[in-house]
Amino acid sequence: MNRVRVMAIALAIGSTAGGPALDLFPATQILMENGSPYYVPDTATVVSGTPIRWDNPTPTHHTVTHNDCAKEDHPCLFDSGTVAPGGHFTVPGLSKGRYPYHCGIHPIMRGQLVVTDDLSTPSQL
Repeated sequence: MNRVRVMAIALAIGSTAGGPALDLFPATQILMENGSPYYVPDTATVVSGTPIRWDNPTPTHHTVTHNDCAKEDHPCLFDSGTVAPGGHFTVPGLSKGRYPYHCGIHPIMRGQLVVTDDLSTPSQL
């Protein structure tokens, strides 16, 4: 009986702690596309700490690479590596600032994250 009760409590905690119903900042979704603007939206505004997820519904491999990754004197804050068709890449959250990024395979693909501390700023999907 105690074992069943412990399992029920563990399941209840697991279903609420960090589960979708209690996520204060659900991931902002950005789609990778094969046509312009390539990243949809091409500029996304998010609250600092909000996860950002790029989904690749195309039949082509892409990357999500912070522009500073190519500069020796700047930190590379995110680089997905190759994201396969049907795959995704998530950044758990960034601090306030502007973060331009591109696809390392297709340099014409460019996007930007605008991260703010203003909680009233809605994510742009």
